[in-house]
Amino acid sequence: MLLKVLKRGVMRQHAVGSWLGGLKDLIMRVLLYVSLINFLLIVATAYNTTLRDTLQVWAPWLSFPVFLGALVLLLLLLMILEYKVVLPSSWSFVNKQQYEHQSPVKEQLDRIEKILENMQNGEKRREE
Repeated sequence: MLLKVLKRGVMRQHAVGSWLGGLKDLIMRVLLYVSLINFLLIVATAYNTTLRDTLQVWAPWLSFPVFLGALVLLLLLLMILEYKVVLPSSWSFVNKQQYEHQSPVKEQLDRIEKILENMQNGEKRREE
């Protein structure tokens, strides 16, 4: 009951065209590069201001290049996890949204399905 009310009101989606999604997608793609630069600057700052002295006590062999390499390795592992688990789920969600909300591909598939049904009905009439 509550879900039905939410779907009719609060959860109802609105079609505003593709410009908003395109803008968001472009911003998100650019933020990847901004994040990489930001990450490197934060790592260098953190290592040189606070982590170096602490790490020298616990791991004197851990120089900045080794520290940076460990963080890059961690990022690579997270990227693998993202690729293997999260990305398929995201695509599944996007495909579901495209199918439910005025997708030109779905409209074309519906037209093709009608054409195929008409062709099958025509063949059945000929057989009779």
